[in-house]
Amino acid sequence: MSGHLSLGIDIGTTNVKACILDTSTGKVVASAAAEHPLHHPHPGWAEQEPDDYWRAVTYCIARCVEQCPGPASAIAGVSVSGLVGVTLPVDRDGRPLRRAMIWMDSRAQRECEEIRELVGEERIKAVNGNRVASWFIEPKAMWLRRHEPEVFDSIHKLLSPAGYCTMRLTGEYAMNHGDAGLFYPYEHRHSRWDHSLTEALGLPPGIYPDIHTSDTVIGTVTSHAARETGLREGTAVVAGGTDIGAAALGAGAVEAGQAYYSMGTGSNLGVLVPREELPEEYRILKWPHVLDGMTLFDAPMAFTGASLKWFRDKFADPESALAARMGRNVFDLVTAQAEQITAGADGLLYLPYLGNSLSPRWDENACGVFFGMQPFTSRAHVIRALIEGVAYDLYSNVRIAEDGGAVFPELVLNGGPTKSPLWNQITANVTNRRLLIPDVDEAAPLGDAVVAATGAGLYAGMREPMKDLAPIRHVVEPDPELHEMYVDFFGLWSQLYEDLKPSMKRHHALVQRYSDPAPSAMSGAGGSS
Repeated sequence: MSGHLSLGIDIGTTNVKACILDTSTGKVVASAAAEHPLHHPHPGWAEQEPDDYWRAVTYCIARCVEQCPGPASAIAGVSVSGLVGVTLPVDRDGRPLRRAMIWMDSRAQRECEEIRELVGEERIKAVNGNRVASWFIEPKAMWLRRHEPEVFDSIHKLLSPAGYCTMRLTGEYAMNHGDAGLFYPYEHRHSRWDHSLTEALGLPPGIYPDIHTSDTVIGTVTSHAARETGLREGTAVVAGGTDIGAAALGAGAVEAGQAYYSMGTGSNLGVLVPREELPEEYRILKWPHVLDGMTLFDAPMAFTGASLKWFRDKFADPESALAARMGRNVFDLVTAQAEQITAGADGLLYLPYLGNSLSPRWDENACGVFFGMQPFTSRAHVIRALIEGVAYDLYSNVRIAEDGGAVFPELVLNGGPTKSPLWNQITANVTNRRLLIPDVDEAAPLGDAVVAATGAGLYAGMREPMKDLAPIRHVVEPDPELHEMYVDFFGLWSQLYEDLKPSMKRHHALVQRYSDPAPSAMSGAGGSS
């Protein structure tokens, strides 16, 4: 029906996904996806080209418009969400000044120490509700000031990936509250900038865009963007949200106390907490949900699907070739091998820190570790240990969230790895949580489409349609006996990190001194790209 469509676009760490929602029927009527590259030019660095975001976004929009059962004029609103913890500087014409430094980038350790010396970690916690870590925006911005002053001096605005693409759609510089929550001057209890903190860090307040609630219309599609995307000029564009906030909404996590587990390249455990009830706990992050007044008590973990992708790229050439011949998903062939291995992987443990560790350890020196190799250890053992190691990392954050007062017997799931029954059962058994799998293909773009529809006036509120849009399709129950076994291994897994922490720091220093970054470009079991 004309005017009853909305478009949602989500920029993930390695993929952009989009969908068109028909609000008159509650059905997704078009969808598209596109990859965009990730660059590791030096150990600990992780960068992306902002225009790669835009190219993937325009591709997905155009494909969705082509599939749309009606004309582009039937799309009433557009919303974009994206990955967070990204430092993306643009000049006065909106042109990127350099590659964006993303959440995975850990180069700004010296700047974190500088922040502690300048203002103190307690002030950061009091204002922003979060800790000092290179994951955030300001440490990376201060790295630019020290190492690339010509770039720093040319900054007009710091944008998020969603904000950059929203700017390309509308010409407007804007930021939603979710993205703003990853900037230290954002006052998390009052939803505004505290530029006394900005100035104390030696940063110009003018580089921070105005903040808007997620469903606020911040502009309309320009004639130039209409030509690039196929959208109608003048289509409303709202402020949007973070990828995790949009995904939580799209999976149906809309009430206080609900918990959402998103799995992709990285993963996030998010518990919905009313803003006024936020706990004094800083091992887990806090940032605004797309729902006004609600905060995601959020634990990001860096190497979830990335761990299995690493195995595929470096060691699974046979499975990749077989999958291509059979028309199968290579990850299905890889994980099927782990089903033959006993729970606990016969004692093989994996610390899933291939680049660094985010919540709860926040250790830029952390590295990946396999522990417990024996003569019978096989590739299948390694695969199972990868999955269990990721689940242990989640469980460490589940326990901390509980310590902070959050009560959640269930996790609502979404994301690529959650399509694996084995992975889901291991997650349930390790965490001792019931897993709810909604009947939603891609939660984040669906959540974005709901945000867009609300901003365009098609829904009275974001909660209204979610019961119908995200019904529970499947429930995974935990095995209490296996959980007890996993708890024993979890204790050893946790101690292993503590024992190795000093060695990891020394290892990191040696890598920084001697490592050649070229091997990061190699792939495949034979080492060929």
